[in-house]
Amino acid sequence: MVENIKSIENTENLENTSVIWKQIADMWGAYFTSPSRISKGEVDKYRLWLEQKKKDGAKTALVLGATPEIRDTLHDLDYKTTIIDINLEMILAMNSQLKTKPTNETIIKSNWLENPIKSNFFDIIIGDAIFPNIPWDERNTLFLEIKRLLKTDGFFITRAFCIPKEKQYNTLDEILNHFSNRDATYENALKLELELQILSYDSKTHTSTFKKPKEIIEKIRTDSGFDTKNKKLDKLLNIVWDFWSVKFADKIFIYNYRMNEEEEYKNNFDIKEVFESSDNEYSKITPMYVLKKQITNQLTLHK
Repeated sequence: MVENIKSIENTENLENTSVIWKQIADMWGAYFTSPSRISKGEVDKYRLWLEQKKKDGAKTALVLGATPEIRDTLHDLDYKTTIIDINLEMILAMNSQLKTKPTNETIIKSNWLENPIKSNFFDIIIGDAIFPNIPWDERNTLFLEIKRLLKTDGFFITRAFCIPKEKQYNTLDEILNHFSNRDATYENALKLELELQILSYDSKTHTSTFKKPKEIIEKIRTDSGFDTKNKKLDKLLNIVWDFWSVKFADKIFIYNYRMNEEEEYKNNFDIKEVFESSDNEYSKITPMYVLKKQITNQLTLHK
């Protein structure tokens, strides 16, 4: 069956939370590791939940974004799947990361926050770490849209990506000391970048960027690179600089604290299950949820 592609134009208003996804897709297998990318344990949990819902009669699923591991799982379980994102290039680029070509999938180019899909259509909606890509004042809009698209007894399955209320490291030196004995791998570089984002998080605007971590480590960088007298750490910092600091400097993330994130979930859904994967050391800030649609509860606005 040929993949369906519906190009539905909507006004782009998420420029500062988007990146060139073709670039990300090309580097997905190397640079994008856990916790940015879902771990094996998290993939297995998505599969278990989707298998359970399939047995209960679920047939239709909507994916916000184009996470390949989720799409592969939905394909294996024979869900009728719809993919939606404003960036069609990203969706098509991520197709290269799929294990098998989907045979029951429709692609819609449209904004998550405002789209032409009819109401009460999907049994399940899945979005992996989607809220960091949504402007803060549009979060309630996305909750409303997810609830509109779900059937009365539908479920929203998601992985959160939050900021810890209490930082584990309060200075650059503490972070560098923590990573000083780690190998210079892409995974450790991403974790170092994440710690720098946590350190530079702005709780007033709820934002974190690649630009601020770049400014932090730029102060210890020389014209020829990093020279901390620790070769492993220097190599790790150079990966962070050459990839994350240079290629994605303008990317903005919108983060919430976990307790506040869960309060928003409770205002919109019934939390049926929470999962933290043992193979993800950041699982406390990237927990997974099964959320059941509420009928009567209304959204509460951000204070």
